[in-house]
Amino acid sequence: MRMKFCPLALLILFPSDVRAQEAVSICLEQAQKATLAEHPRPVQQAAKSLPARENHPRLFWIIPTFTVSNSSSPISLTSGEKFRLFIRNTADPFTVTYTAFGAGIQQANNGLSGYGQGAAGYGKRLAAGLADETSVGFFQAYLFPSVLHQDPRYFRKGSGPLKERLMNAIIRPIVTRKDSGGRTFDWSGLLGVTASSSLSNVYYPAADRGIEPTFKRVATSIPFSVIDHLIDEFGPNLEKKVSTKKIDSHL
Repeated sequence: MRMKFCPLALLILFPSDVRAQEAVSICLEQAQKATLAEHPRPVQQAAKSLPARENHPRLFWIIPTFTVSNSSSPISLTSGEKFRLFIRNTADPFTVTYTAFGAGIQQANNGLSGYGQGAAGYGKRLAAGLADETSVGFFQAYLFPSVLHQDPRYFRKGSGPLKERLMNAIIRPIVTRKDSGGRTFDWSGLLGVTASSSLSNVYYPAADRGIEPTFKRVATSIPFSVIDHLIDEFGPNLEKKVSTKKIDSHL
């Protein structure tokens, strides 16, 4: 009612067109300020209520934990955040060093024998390893989780009965969290490793290509994934014990 009455009253009191326009503008500005004072913007209130993002300390001071959440009520990741998660994990110095070490072990065992030996053979194995890490991260941490609205992270219990913590790590390769909350079959993980293993047929030696080698790699990745999640679950406890022993030994 006040908004409608104010311009009409000012037009009567100020016959000049210029003064009337100025007065109307002043009145509208004052009314707008009064409205904002009575009704603060909900966006600002929502921003204040958002919990802070998690920190990710390195396990044993070297192993990245970007894909691990310790929160009991985690915030779902946006598609952009899943992409940044993929980039951070793939480009981390530990990932590159670990891949280089794995290429050396593979050469010593003559794995992917079609690459040969010597510096050239090691270079091919290293390049293949980096390509594997990049593709599996892209498919498992970003593409399929974004399309299927699933969370690529491991949600650590951190405490409680040993059996529950073990089961939480063991079933993670087949069970994941939805972006909307709740659990679901880990389609993004299974499709991600299958897509990555299929892509490796482009650059692997001829003897390691084909349907059978591809699905062997998929099957082999599951127990390795379980081991990774066991480290995610119990690694911080082991690190704490080691740190405590070091402190006690210096006392």
